[in-house]
Amino acid sequence: MATADAQVLIKNLRSLLRGLRRLGLILGHADLSAAVEALTVSRAQDMDSFYAVLVVLWCKTPQEIELMSQAFIQWVLLLSRPDGGPLSEHTLLAALAERHGKQRGAAHPSWWSDSQETFTDRSGSLVLTQGASRSEVLQHEPLDRLTDEEIAWLITWYRPRKPLMMQAYMVHKSDNGRFFSPSFTIRYGREGSEWVRMHFDDRTNEPLRLTVLIDMSGSMAAFHRPLLQFMHAMMRHQRGLSVYAFSTRLTSLTRSLRHFYVERALEDASALVVDRGGGTRIAESVESLWRRERGRGLTARSTVVLVSDGFEDGDGQLLRRWSARLEHYVSGRFYWWNPYSLEDPKTSAVPSVQALAAHAVYTGIANFQALSRAWSQLDRPSAL
Repeated sequence: MATADAQVLIKNLRSLLRGLRRLGLILGHADLSAAVEALTVSRAQDMDSFYAVLVVLWCKTPQEIELMSQAFIQWVLLLSRPDGGPLSEHTLLAALAERHGKQRGAAHPSWWSDSQETFTDRSGSLVLTQGASRSEVLQHEPLDRLTDEEIAWLITWYRPRKPLMMQAYMVHKSDNGRFFSPSFTIRYGREGSEWVRMHFDDRTNEPLRLTVLIDMSGSMAAFHRPLLQFMHAMMRHQRGLSVYAFSTRLTSLTRSLRHFYVERALEDASALVVDRGGGTRIAESVESLWRRERGRGLTARSTVVLVSDGFEDGDGQLLRRWSARLEHYVSGRFYWWNPYSLEDPKTSAVPSVQALAAHAVYTGIANFQALSRAWSQLDRPSAL
């Protein structure tokens, strides 16, 4: 294929991909490159061949195939129109996405916009037809496809019974304690010359000191609002929780997320995070956390959770150094949650991903079930 033809093909496929993303399909630059390569190798000339190749590469469920068929027809009609190019702002695909959004609810709500009032209609899902409950269906949906009301419904359903706890330094007297107390035994355990009672001590528990850093860069835009809604709900259950947001600089959201109403809390967070949607500076943000918040939001007994895709420009040496320092400071209680699926981040070609994977415990949180499971396992003995 000639270079000019390849450029035209990429431009036309980009308009189709943009329309499919508005309809809710999760597609990116890698999918566009794979489609261009497959169409070039297969030498597809007619629309039926184009459609067959794109369905195989871009569609994973029957619902996505149905949306693809509708969008493909509109795309072909759009290309045949002599009055406008495929990259115009108001296209037939945009109109189709708008109609589909009104019927099913927005698939990608902006994290600073108003909450959606309707549930996304998933009555035609194959999982529902097999007898699964609504909570089971929503738990396995990707986080960026859930509406605000669905996130609130899942949080209400998940509501933890007790906060995450950790062992404190203080001890208390206990008949079934794990530590023998000779001083109390000698003082209170004798009557005359006979030993009548042995005294023991046991460790007390206190709320887990948890520090969460949420990536607010442009690559994580679809996950901003679900993550903040979840942290707002957990703020009411976890007394030792501190939440920070970062893109190009670090911002504390702890006080904002303590507001009772979630919409007010998200509005305050939106006003504070002025660098949202920008670049990603993980190393500088970790350094700011170390220098500014050590002793307050970050202590040696804290558990640190970094929620990010892990992509940062540079060779990753600065991130590796600060990740190692943070891991040593919190005694290994350093976790990396990624909403994108990575099979083995240690073998990734991205230096920043390798740096994080070398010093943090990696966990994927692609859906709400994985997110809630990762949260509930933070106070396990292995984590402490």
